[in-house]
Amino acid sequence: MLRKLPKYLSKCYSSYPMGGGVVRSKTITELKTKYHAQEPITMITAHDFITASWAQSAGCDMILVGDSLATNALGYESTTQIGLEEFQYHVQSVCRAQGAAFIMADMPFGTFESSIEKGVETAIALMKSSPKVGGVKLEVGSTSGALREQDYSLKLAAALCSRGIPVMGHVGLTPQRAHALSGFKVQGSKSAKDAAAIYQTAHELQDLGCFGILLECVPHKVSKHITESLSVPTIGIGAGNGVSGQVLVQSDLLGMNLGKIPKLAQKYGDLHEQSVGFIQQYLEDVASQRFPDNDRNGFKIKDDVWGDFLDLVGNSSK
Repeated sequence: MLRKLPKYLSKCYSSYPMGGGVVRSKTITELKTKYHAQEPITMITAHDFITASWAQSAGCDMILVGDSLATNALGYESTTQIGLEEFQYHVQSVCRAQGAAFIMADMPFGTFESSIEKGVETAIALMKSSPKVGGVKLEVGSTSGALREQDYSLKLAAALCSRGIPVMGHVGLTPQRAHALSGFKVQGSKSAKDAAAIYQTAHELQDLGCFGILLECVPHKVSKHITESLSVPTIGIGAGNGVSGQVLVQSDLLGMNLGKIPKLAQKYGDLHEQSVGFIQQYLEDVASQRFPDNDRNGFKIKDDVWGDFLDLVGNSSK
């Protein structure tokens, strides 16, 4: 006679993780449910365990481990300077934070341009950085005519999607191509042809299988029109409020660094100024011997243990 399995075992599958207490990450299906319900999707960048923990605790729908961490967290002059191994280190750190956000990783500059095979290998490596990585973001140029048919990034997007790797296409201002675009400028604002190229690229990425499109520095009327014409979510940064969701760089939002933030961002606090102030207060407390306080910050020893200690080492106090 066969014994009936306990209920908690009968619903387990060989490929399903059994770890207790692990919060399940949101899925692409759940993100699309918000999209179809016309509920704005929230996304923010994170570059390590702490910033990811803040984003998770706040309840963000999505976390992007963007290559912007190169300039905003690591002190590089350009996002193009960070390599794959260093980038993966930060992806893994972000993924250690508990929470339900869908985590997506950038494809860093120099890790996919040499060949389709190299690009596929990079995407696989990023997906294998952690089980919590749900997809990759790929910057795609917006070209037209004969150049469009030769566009390598579109071919790579097709190769990734055909292999079941979730991809969000990134169009408009693509920072990795800033030199080719003559700097960090709004795209599609001065030429109808350029705006149409962004529109066409977004549609082609959707047709290739991308689960979403990120629009950066695109006029809000163009972004809204693109969003309304697509059947996948759009995430905007500097693209107005007619898109499906928004993303901001966390260091801009929190005011973590010195200097002005980009026009497309919103500064909700001044963490840099606050942090410097707190550290200065600590320095003053140490200099004035207000910190540490033996009663509040110190640890006591029992009188008999103290007496035995003095007997062992000799009472050298005067």
